[in-house]
Amino acid sequence: MAKYKILALDLDGTLLNKESVLPEENKIAVRQAQQAGVQIVLCTGRNPIEAKMFSDDLLAPADWLVTSNGAYICKPDLTQNIFAQYLSNDDCKLLLDICKEYDTDPCLYTDSQLFYGNAFRRFFRELNIRRNMNPDTKRNHSSFIETDEEWENLLKTSEKPFIKSILYHDNPNSVDKIIENLDATGRFELAPSVLFGGLMKNVEINCKGVHKGNGLKQLTKHLGYTMNDVMAMGDSDNDLTMLEMSGLSIAMGNAEDHIKEVADECTLTNIEFGVAHSIKRHLL
Repeated sequence: MAKYKILALDLDGTLLNKESVLPEENKIAVRQAQQAGVQIVLCTGRNPIEAKMFSDDLLAPADWLVTSNGAYICKPDLTQNIFAQYLSNDDCKLLLDICKEYDTDPCLYTDSQLFYGNAFRRFFRELNIRRNMNPDTKRNHSSFIETDEEWENLLKTSEKPFIKSILYHDNPNSVDKIIENLDATGRFELAPSVLFGGLMKNVEINCKGVHKGNGLKQLTKHLGYTMNDVMAMGDSDNDLTMLEMSGLSIAMGNAEDHIKEVADECTLTNIEFGVAHSIKRHLL
């Protein structure tokens, strides 16, 4: 019987390859871990709808989804929501004000939809140029907001509250200044994300205290386990808390050095099927 009862897997840069596709090697290993009695938890910054799509791509659905950096926890069929922590309307207004100051706009998540600003059109264009990635906005139930007035109207009329935001700016230095302003408010949990050696940078935003580590802690308590029963794998800043808090933490070979430093060990990269390698090493 496996020592660890829960396997917490980040998606992008961890379980998925560089084309954001789930490799067959990882699918097989994840299913083998599940058959050995380990509960599979997809622990991601993506919202529940997106996380469900990748759960559906596994050989059998994951057991749980910890989504939006720990802000929303549910079963893969999007039922049995056991935890949700939303940004307040005032939080969202503050984010929009800061965006105006730096001539950018945000992305806002509900549990079932994504709303992108014009800055993310440029972000996706750059992703497509640099990595041949073009997000399927129809598949992930997303739409674009064009003007400040439309953003303000969205806050007034949205039927669902927002669980997470992402801010992007073409100038990485401006993102640093935005992060400083957000941090000074004391209202948010911030996870910067850097791509292509610093050429592209954004910041993921949740309510203060909401992160993957605390999301997993909520889930383990619900299941009757502790964080010592968790094996966690990740590669990015939004994975740091779950790596720091888990019984066994494994950084991907493609992670930055500061991520590797907090982990118990480092595995192969996501394109070398590091998830499958570590599952075989520790769970089978």
